[in-house]
Amino acid sequence: MSTATFSPSTGLTWTVLKVHRLALWLWVAYVAITAAMLLWLWGPGFSGLHIAGRCVAGVTNTCTVTGPGAGRYEYLLMLTTSLITLVPAIAAAFAGGVLFGRELERGTATLAWTQSVSPARWLTTKLTVPAAFLVVGTGILVALRRLVASEASSLPSNQWFTEGIYGVLGPTAVALPLLGLALGALVAFISRRVITSMCVSLALTGIVITALGEIRGRLWPAVTVTGNVREGYRGFTGLFLDEGAVTGSGAHIADPLCRDSTNCLAQHDVTGFYREFQPSSHFWPLQLVETGILLGLTALTVTAVFALLRRNLRP
Repeated sequence: MSTATFSPSTGLTWTVLKVHRLALWLWVAYVAITAAMLLWLWGPGFSGLHIAGRCVAGVTNTCTVTGPGAGRYEYLLMLTTSLITLVPAIAAAFAGGVLFGRELERGTATLAWTQSVSPARWLTTKLTVPAAFLVVGTGILVALRRLVASEASSLPSNQWFTEGIYGVLGPTAVALPLLGLALGALVAFISRRVITSMCVSLALTGIVITALGEIRGRLWPAVTVTGNVREGYRGFTGLFLDEGAVTGSGAHIADPLCRDSTNCLAQHDVTGFYREFQPSSHFWPLQLVETGILLGLTALTVTAVFALLRRNLRP
């Protein structure tokens, strides 16, 4: 008769799952409910709807969705997008508060380090277990959200260059929660206070998301389109970056806002206009570059957490 044996790392994994089972079940419910709404949007929710008008984000938008359940469809589309966007903040708050902050504040982490499992293995398990659930859960939601976007790709709410949509359609949506988790752990080891760790972790995650949004358009070579004075530039499909006027020497200047005045254009030596943007085809290059940045920041943050752990162990 054989008996099952468990390594210390396996036992620690089950301990982490048991201690945080409420958070685990809440996460499973979060993913399941959001996935159910996305499946409805992809299937029966879109059935019978009609999209009419010009549906191009960034230009005059006369696009409308009509048919039975159109209002419900648009509401759930916005809701599910928001739920996916919130995952990095949830990960940061959980890591800073419940996962690490609470144990460090109460001193139970120090007690765990005196058991059979080493502090490094304790920290590794505490990071990898929730990270695995975050990757799987967020990956499922992103895959379903892409299916919804492909079903009605002409809607601005499904175009990646529309405000707030880029971050739910690619691998950055999976990488950001991992960074949030690492930032929460880092802040918890520094502050050792639950409330402080949660608030600072949320703030840092928000700062990172805002900063990436500011530099996103420059992560890959942009496209610049120019037009003559009479025609200008009729429109674009992509992430808008900049626009203005072109002089006779080819320099780009601010639009003097005298497009219909020949004398004004001549006075400013304006011979045309330009618009700079990231076209729709640049979605994946931008996503991969940004994901690489996020994973690099996560690795640096985790390294800092381990450094703090080693410092805490010094006599």
